[in-house]
Amino acid sequence: MSKNPPLFNPRRYLLAIFIVLLAVLDPFGLASSSDKASAQWLNRMSSSKYPSTGQQHITVVLVDDAYLMRNNTSWPMPYNEQSKLFKRLLAYKPKAVFVDLLYSHDHSLGDPTRGSQLLANVFERYQRRGIPLLLANTGVTRGEKGQANTLEQFAAFSQPGLVVWDGVDDKYPLAMPTALGVMETPALAMYRQFCKDAPCTDLPEDAEAASRLQPIAVQWGLKLAPEQAQIADIRHCAAPRNFVLDWVAQLLQAVFWKLDDSAQARCPYSLTLSASDLEVSSPEDQALVAGLLRDRLVMVGASITSTGDVVQSPVHGLIPGVYLHAMALDNLINKGMDYEREPANFPGWNLHWVDVLELGLLALIIVLKALHARRLAGLHTWTRWRRQEIRFFTSPYPSWGLVMLMLLVVCGVLYLNHITLVNVLGIVLLSLALFSERIDAFFDRGR
Repeated sequence: MSKNPPLFNPRRYLLAIFIVLLAVLDPFGLASSSDKASAQWLNRMSSSKYPSTGQQHITVVLVDDAYLMRNNTSWPMPYNEQSKLFKRLLAYKPKAVFVDLLYSHDHSLGDPTRGSQLLANVFERYQRRGIPLLLANTGVTRGEKGQANTLEQFAAFSQPGLVVWDGVDDKYPLAMPTALGVMETPALAMYRQFCKDAPCTDLPEDAEAASRLQPIAVQWGLKLAPEQAQIADIRHCAAPRNFVLDWVAQLLQAVFWKLDDSAQARCPYSLTLSASDLEVSSPEDQALVAGLLRDRLVMVGASITSTGDVVQSPVHGLIPGVYLHAMALDNLINKGMDYEREPANFPGWNLHWVDVLELGLLALIIVLKALHARRLAGLHTWTRWRRQEIRFFTSPYPSWGLVMLMLLVVCGVLYLNHITLVNVLGIVLLSLALFSERIDAFFDRGR
């Protein structure tokens, strides 16, 4: 019998291979779910520290139920009603406008009084005044196999902003190939308008170059703009909590999803006006609205009870889809092309080098656990540093501290390089396996 048996027996090697396959092949989406939960937790934890630079350049205008009732109109809004809305917005002289509404069907039906031509004329005014106008685009050929996309009379006076894509999970692409060619998303297209008056570095030359870049891992902000209280009642908006208590609460919510309270009334980060605010008549109110719209990047969206255009924010829960575009644009204004992203996958593999780092941390936990098992079994030391090994592996705390230190170092390196962090929650939970003997002993006491 060997005086110093190997660290792993064949069964443990098989177990290690099985664990690696679980991580790589992702059965039932378990690894992906853990990774997503970790990313959401980290996003929430950093949301209160998100810088406000971009917030000072972006305004969201929402068409809501109150606006429809105020104007005695319906949804979808008739084009003649929309023409009034966009004339009012034009009067405030924004820097650029993106409209997150799809103009795929002609509401006039041959009756010019119903407004399709009226709205097209308003859009033409934007073009004449040099205010870039972007309209939501699906990237498909209109009419082909019944596919819907922007009407020609509107497309003639606007730029497209791609709002439909797949293959990037919950990330936000800069540009994507479509049936109509490579098309930029609204965030990048609006960022180009921002860069006309601001120094921007490494801006992709065109949509083709942008499509080769990794998509944005959108970081969400939490603190409202100071101007929001001037234009709307924000008493229902949940205020940021104590940082320590918030950290603990967010950790528990990330692990136990049923405790999630992200859908509480946490108002969206981007400065928001209701479409009704554009109808104010007093000089004081008009001056206030003008200060929130003039020379800003304006994104028009809808928050209508019967519509399904919503996105899941890790900080705010379900919110109107226009806020995703606004937040992605905010990320670009804050960090430029150094935005947070995942690294590209290895050729032919659905795997990238951050995944390899995670596997390395997992391997470290497995090795440390095996060394602890040897110490508990009273076997000979495995390394040549006998005293140090005995001292280190007598308790699981030094090993756990080593794993946490390595995790911290890895996360720090990734953060400095604008790469999304490893699966922090997954690694922390798996590291608790180092305490399995202590946990068993606790529950076996008194037998």
